[in-house]
Amino acid sequence: MDLQTVRELNRIVETLRSGFNELENELIKQRIDEVIDPIKSNPIFELLIKLNETDNTKRAIQYLVDYDMDAQEKGTESLYDLVESRVIAERAFEIYDHRKDFQGAA
Repeated sequence: MDLQTVRELNRIVETLRSGFNELENELIKQRIDEVIDPIKSNPIFELLIKLNETDNTKRAIQYLVDYDMDAQEKGTESLYDLVESRVIAERAFEIYDHRKDFQGAA
């Protein structure tokens, strides 16, 4: 990706994150829900098990999942934030490609 493309994508992402466009806000929220709703368990906890696993890692993660509400909330917030970033970036690419196609047609 060239620098001009990155700058344009960054501008689109900033605009999407600003929240001023209600239609875009609703589309992004809908897409986030489509990603998160089918998930049965938070994949962040599964990732934590695989990161430099020790003898007690699985037990520690199971404890966090079952009994540590703060860890559960942070895990949910982190997952939501990452999915939101992904969805916004995907939407930015859609907008960028549409603009590029439109300019090419003109």
